[in-house]
Amino acid sequence: MLQAIRDQVKGWIAVIIFTIMIIPFAFWGINYYFDQSGGVIAIDVNGDEITLAEFQRAYQDTRQQWQSLSGAPVGEEVEPLIKKRATEDLVQTQLLKQAGRKAGLYVGEQEVWRNIRQVPVFNDDTGFNMSLFELAVNRSGLTPAAFLARIKQDMTVEQLRSALVATDFVTQPEVSAYSGIMHQTREFSYTLLSSDELKETIQVTDEQVQSHFENKDRYMEPEKVRIAYLVLSLARIAEEVYLEEWELGTYFNENKQNYEIEETRKVKQILVKLPEEPSEATLDEMKAKADELYALVKEGEEMEQVVVNHSGEYEDAIEFSEFGFLTKGVLEAEVDEVVFSMEAAEISDPVQSRHGFHIMAVDEIQGGTEATLEGKREEVEQDLREEKAEQQLYELTDRLAALTYEYPDTLEVAAEELGLQVQKSDFISREDPGVGIVAEPGVISAAFSEEVLLQENNSELLELENDRYIVLRVLEHRPSMKKPLDDVRDEIITRLKYEQARDRSRERGEAILGQLEQGKSKEELALEFSLNWRTATGITQDDENINRAVLRTAFRAGIPETGKPLYDGASLGTGDYTIVIVYSVTMADRDSIEQEELDAVRGQLLRAHTSSVWAEFNDYLQANADITVYEETL
Repeated sequence: MLQAIRDQVKGWIAVIIFTIMIIPFAFWGINYYFDQSGGVIAIDVNGDEITLAEFQRAYQDTRQQWQSLSGAPVGEEVEPLIKKRATEDLVQTQLLKQAGRKAGLYVGEQEVWRNIRQVPVFNDDTGFNMSLFELAVNRSGLTPAAFLARIKQDMTVEQLRSALVATDFVTQPEVSAYSGIMHQTREFSYTLLSSDELKETIQVTDEQVQSHFENKDRYMEPEKVRIAYLVLSLARIAEEVYLEEWELGTYFNENKQNYEIEETRKVKQILVKLPEEPSEATLDEMKAKADELYALVKEGEEMEQVVVNHSGEYEDAIEFSEFGFLTKGVLEAEVDEVVFSMEAAEISDPVQSRHGFHIMAVDEIQGGTEATLEGKREEVEQDLREEKAEQQLYELTDRLAALTYEYPDTLEVAAEELGLQVQKSDFISREDPGVGIVAEPGVISAAFSEEVLLQENNSELLELENDRYIVLRVLEHRPSMKKPLDDVRDEIITRLKYEQARDRSRERGEAILGQLEQGKSKEELALEFSLNWRTATGITQDDENINRAVLRTAFRAGIPETGKPLYDGASLGTGDYTIVIVYSVTMADRDSIEQEELDAVRGQLLRAHTSSVWAEFNDYLQANADITVYEETL
């Protein structure tokens, strides 16, 4: 059973679902199929009704996508988010459909089929295959008619989007202005007011610690579980596979080609070209030239130099080529036969083909040795072990899934029947999942799922990377709770000192800023407050030698008038405070900016504009729509 599921999920269904998602016209996650059935109304969008059946299909679509992306079961806490996303997608799709209808947009059947015929999975060696199309679409859960309707709708939405953003443009002044800003330089002075010295003077009382502890949620012990689990892995099963000598011999002989390295030859040539229908005289003339060049190469002159120095009036008809390592069958038949009969460092007589006369040289030969079981024993053993282990693995996973489902409150039955060891973890949490297999996302999600944590059942069989499977159950559960105050007292004291020192540093900095704005010089303030002013000239926004917070402060300060510097300040993440004095701004000369960069800026601005226009249009549709969601039916 699991083997069949594995084959389908990793084959047709996965391909089809992926294909549907990436078809260029499916922009906004249209997550439902067209249905002829009526039924209970779930959503009303401007009078267009969406049935409960349509919502349920959209919900299942969204749920499956979430599971595929997360690789974990859907937990109780995720269900409302999936429901909300499915509802939003349905509403947005209906609004776009209405907007396209109102705009008179139409996509013809021929246009739909033209795009479907370009999907690779619907094609074989001869081109589009209707049987492949129908089989693949049916396996994805759609009928061909529903698939066509969906693609047609997606293309209509793309028409609408294209029509909306097609007239958007970016002006040259915008490009120049933005490029100028990106390349502008500033001259400024700055100083840092350290908060470290202030921390030493701050005394934190027990009352402050207690108050902070009671009013902050950060000092919580996360919810934890301790789990038991069973693991099946291809690697472990392969280690225990017993092989007979005759099995190795048979497997090697049947797969010998997989262990042989195909012979390749590093080749170069001089080609004396022939016209398409050469006369006898032309043949003789070009053969004579080829013989002349061959003699020079045989005397030891390099092929490339022979072509450069001795082509003469035949320059356009003679060329030198290096092919690198080639396998047999790549070159023209006449040339290929000669090349693969030569020894390394050998040079051939001129060989005639329809293109001309080829003087071939083989520089190096690689591969081509016949594989033997003795030489490849270790590799053959491993491959055969894995092949036999894979057959066992899928039988065991079927049985493991069945036993842990039939006995949902224990792993012992499955462990005993399958010869597995029940392993146990330490306490783990979502924030600290531990190490090893229990730390993998799918395992953590399953451990904290409603079925396993609250209903105390075994988990579903989880497939992990590298052909590993796991089933788990919770042994012990510790709800989230407040940590003991004594355990976090030092952390709280450090935090309070940081916050108070940061606030005092900011107050001090703002006071200094006030004095600067009132006309006091930075030199006077340096003496009064022991400040160390640093001067920065020709600084760009991406300068790596200046603190990022200082740069942000300097570049948000505006453009000062001549002789009138601008002052600004900001708290740093360390708790320190920076004061910045901006003296001048130099805008970049547009002519000094490479056209390639200007084009890149234009593209960046255009993408931002069009994205904004499309988002605003969708928001407009939402804001002006009459939408009713019948929550009680969902």
